[in-house]
Amino acid sequence: MKNMKLTFKIVGICSLVMAGALFSGCAGPMSKTSKYMAAVASAPAGPPAGKALVCIQRPRGRQGSALYTKIWCDAKFIADLGNGHSVAYVCDPGKHYFMNTSVEETGCIEAQLLADQTYDLWVDNSYGFWVASFKLKPLPQNDKTHQRVAKWTQRNRWVEAGSVPADFQAKENKVREVQEEFISGSRHDKLQQLAPEDHR
Repeated sequence: MKNMKLTFKIVGICSLVMAGALFSGCAGPMSKTSKYMAAVASAPAGPPAGKALVCIQRPRGRQGSALYTKIWCDAKFIADLGNGHSVAYVCDPGKHYFMNTSVEETGCIEAQLLADQTYDLWVDNSYGFWVASFKLKPLPQNDKTHQRVAKWTQRNRWVEAGSVPADFQAKENKVREVQEEFISGSRHDKLQQLAPEDHR
């Protein structure tokens, strides 16, 4: 009887330790640089004169740590982000649509960008029922998540797009179709906004 009680105690302690390890908030391992990307030393300090800079951060997390999510701007491929990766994208000021693709979730943002300003977007990995999925989200000035940007900037691996395979043209056409669903179609109610004043 004593041995049985001791066994139950040991099993209980082991269960608590394992649960603590799973839910302690420890981030998963940083991903290797995607075959579509190249590592860079750090993020640029700011945009070139007359341009806008958009920094897209994917913080490290346990869920989906082995998966990547592709990022598009106006249906142009700009990044394939792994766990703990960031990309800085230079573009013309004005209206742009940023979108990510993953297994079960897609995020699309209409961004109104001013020249000579830096904006922030981030990839939320808390989506997906059957498979871990990701959603690109804006970071407006009043969002408390902004407080994490400095940490992500310092700890993440910064990457940039390398040579884009020829077969991406077909993917870009599909992305353009999905993007139109957000702009004026069935997903318009899920289109997110980043205002001109939402820069750093």
